[in-house]
Amino acid sequence: MKHILPAWLDSLSRDGSFIVVGRAGMDLYPTPAGTKISSATTFSSDVGGSAGNIAVALARSGQKVELLSSLSSDPIGDFVAENLKNFGVGLTYIDRTTGLQRTSLAIAEALADAPEVVIYRNNASDLILNSSYITNLPLAVSKAIIFTGTALSSKQANQQLRQLAQDANAHQCPVILDIDYREMAWPSQNQAREVLSEFCDYVDLLVGNDEEFAMLSGGSISDGKSYALKFAADDRVALYKAGSAGCDIFSRHISEHISIYKVTPLKPFGAGDAFLGNVMGHLVYEQNWVEAIKAGAAAAAMVVSRQGCASAMPDKQSLIKFQSETKFGL
Repeated sequence: MKHILPAWLDSLSRDGSFIVVGRAGMDLYPTPAGTKISSATTFSSDVGGSAGNIAVALARSGQKVELLSSLSSDPIGDFVAENLKNFGVGLTYIDRTTGLQRTSLAIAEALADAPEVVIYRNNASDLILNSSYITNLPLAVSKAIIFTGTALSSKQANQQLRQLAQDANAHQCPVILDIDYREMAWPSQNQAREVLSEFCDYVDLLVGNDEEFAMLSGGSISDGKSYALKFAADDRVALYKAGSAGCDIFSRHISEHISIYKVTPLKPFGAGDAFLGNVMGHLVYEQNWVEAIKAGAAAAAMVVSRQGCASAMPDKQSLIKFQSETKFGL
């Protein structure tokens, strides 16, 4: 059975690319898997950052995608740019900063339980966006534009991206917001709540986990679910992720719970980025919310059971194979 898609997703038939907005950086992982950062002697590298990972997930699923961001003009910025290019992500709207701004760096342990993750985002380059790139985005032919919440955490970037979201609305280009709440990125939770809630006025599809929706509601987990339901009361859609408990989709046309694929996790991070990239990529191929969310759940399961983030994103063929061979449901 095919579920009705809202009219704003008609744009998925356009010939243009997906556009993803936000951070991309370098990730370092102590090797071998299971090693603590404090005792590591060797590390493996990868591309990371929510927007970078989502863009790679889309590219690996067979979609055209451009990343709107900035990287520092140094070897770490070069590393990220070269790897994004190799993964198939477009670099047309990636600026290079020359001041004190630096590309984000994350050091993360590949541990299933309570891994340490250290992120360096002092003077983050991805918060300094090129205004000419923003005004020249081909919104009229783009499939959708995906914002990650951390991209809104500076006053300048917030102002620029609010205008971009308004322009996307004017061009019938769907606006997707991955809440992507990172406490360290914001002066306070109250400011994050205010900025992200106001941005939701322009959003067609809102994606987050139970803790992120609770943050937006200013209350408990149950309040967060109420927030998601209220958001989806008209023609908008909310994807409410609950980790190992699966995902709920809320909209005017469908309210359904979708389970997960059973794997032994190596680490807990990267799943949300794989999920969103593959949900959107799959919607292009088959206009069915449940099947798209199942594809996203499969990609998330594959990523948490592998080392790395961007390099762990599956291609379309390996995703299909995984779904055919792996138990679905709790």
